[in-house]
Amino acid sequence: MNLKEKLILIKANGYQAPSDTFQLIQEMMNNIGSLDAQLRDELIYTTLSNWIPGNALTVNELEQLLPVVLDKNHLLFRLDEINTDSVFTRSFSMLVIPLLLMRHRASPFLSREHIHQIKEKVFYNIHKERDYRGYDEEKGWAHAIAHAADALDDLAQCPELDKKDLLTILDLVYEKMTVTDRVYSDGEDERMVKSVISVLNRKILSQTYVEKWIQSFGDVEKNPEFLHAFKQKNNIKNFLKSLYFRVKFHKVDAELCPTIEHTLYKVEQVYYS
Repeated sequence: MNLKEKLILIKANGYQAPSDTFQLIQEMMNNIGSLDAQLRDELIYTTLSNWIPGNALTVNELEQLLPVVLDKNHLLFRLDEINTDSVFTRSFSMLVIPLLLMRHRASPFLSREHIHQIKEKVFYNIHKERDYRGYDEEKGWAHAIAHAADALDDLAQCPELDKKDLLTILDLVYEKMTVTDRVYSDGEDERMVKSVISVLNRKILSQTYVEKWIQSFGDVEKNPEFLHAFKQKNNIKNFLKSLYFRVKFHKVDAELCPTIEHTLYKVEQVYYS
């Protein structure tokens, strides 16, 4: 029985963990970037999302899993490549990190050192990632930026991250929401907004700093090429609009709304004409 057949059977049995759970997880990690979208997304990731937060693994097994997720064959796999199949390995390895942090919040097992290892590798991945595809018609979800946003969201909630780390998260959000290569079309802006809200909820950064950060989107250096500038402008507008409504309707730092409005107006005055 191959891995796909095993996982289909496990799914049919309500994700009941077998006796060789960890061995099976190792096999799943070896195939986490599979080009079979059903195996990668519906079976491997979904099974992990049931087992890791659901206490199917011991603390020792989780500690063995962590360095694998973060290594050069997973989270950092061929990080310099653009529009190749390596993105699926990086992107779906990134999705394992929120699962580990979710388990940690429910029952702490990660040391401060572990959290900082995760943080450093995640920050490095996001800074270097250049594959901005969302859904691929042939191979399914790539979604590296959305998955990165999910990891930032969970990291921002960790008390082990200090003010400097939260500032880095905002810097990374800015960096990825001002790209010129592609207009995000698969909810990346909404996912990034969630990480910003988690930063705000920590109540560590001053309102003045956050306002200046928002305003910086209106001061971004414009690309001299029309198409690149157009893509960047749309990414900024979509992100700010998503941030505006999340802040406004979830009553999270709602006093930031006027700053977002003014920044949107500055990005493109036509938007309000």
